[in-house]
Amino acid sequence: MLETLTTLLLPWSELYADSAWIPTTILAVHMLALFAGGGIAIAADRRVLLSTPGTREAYQAAAEDLRTTHAIVIGSLAMMVVSGVALAASDLETFAVSKVFWMKMATFGVLIANGTFMRRTESRVLTAATDAGVVIVKTTQWPSPHLPWAVLKRSATVSLVSWFGIVLLGVVLSDI
Repeated sequence: MLETLTTLLLPWSELYADSAWIPTTILAVHMLALFAGGGIAIAADRRVLLSTPGTREAYQAAAEDLRTTHAIVIGSLAMMVVSGVALAASDLETFAVSKVFWMKMATFGVLIANGTFMRRTESRVLTAATDAGVVIVKTTQWPSPHLPWAVLKRSATVSLVSWFGIVLLGVVLSDI
């Protein structure tokens, strides 16, 4: 299967190898997307970790702020995926068997899963913060914004570790 994929991607691999500007452009897009999305996400994670909103309004404002950053992060992640596929396809034989590459992909998968979970938790914070005065009795729902905020802080920690792991593994991968 690897041989078949490598053969299918041979024209791209040759074009990539023979060009001066294609590798530079693709790597620049990949790195700029990483810096934009990762930088904004790390700043947002830091805000979550350092804050403990005291009122429902403060929880609502913090969750809304976090929600607005995710649009930029998601766009950056999409650019990272497209440019990353182009980078990996340029030398599939090397990347497909690289443990570092697969560790980076696993870390990226953790980042995506955590981001999905984090967005759901943001919604729970907003719901809990806007439903002031409503008593929630089901154990599957959040009784106050305090509980989902603690979960959001754990997700922010996972996000930070994931972003730093992706950068570290990317640097190691560049030496392969």
